[in-house]
Amino acid sequence: MRVSTKVFGITAAFLALPSFAHDLTLKVENIKSSQGDLLVAVYDKAEHYNANTNWVAVKKVKMEETTMSLDFAGLPAGSYAIKLFQDENSNGQIDKNSMGIPTEPYGFSNNGGSYGPPSFDEAKVVVDKAIQIEIQLR
Repeated sequence: MRVSTKVFGITAAFLALPSFAHDLTLKVENIKSSQGDLLVAVYDKAEHYNANTNWVAVKKVKMEETTMSLDFAGLPAGSYAIKLFQDENSNGQIDKNSMGIPTEPYGFSNNGGSYGPPSFDEAKVVVDKAIQIEIQLR
């Protein structure tokens, strides 16, 4: 009986700890076609965001028309920046014209990027509770 009492006590102690993981719901709007896939990357550091490496979460989902909602569950409290694009031809990369301008729809958290990609600081959102953000495809 003594072992089960200790296990119960340890389990109760862990259940009493506050949760440090939060859910981020991403609502993607201004979708003009259901062609291809939506690729989404979530970054927690500027250097990773700038280099498109070491994302903390990534999703690839089939496109839907008009609006899509994606959930990123269990993110530790912190600041995150999101990049996404509609891979219309499903080649795994964002296509660009000869001047380097994207030819496939894209977006960033805080809807920055009118004249080039926003910085991590411009795109970051603070996740310290369950939140929902919206990104408009352009």
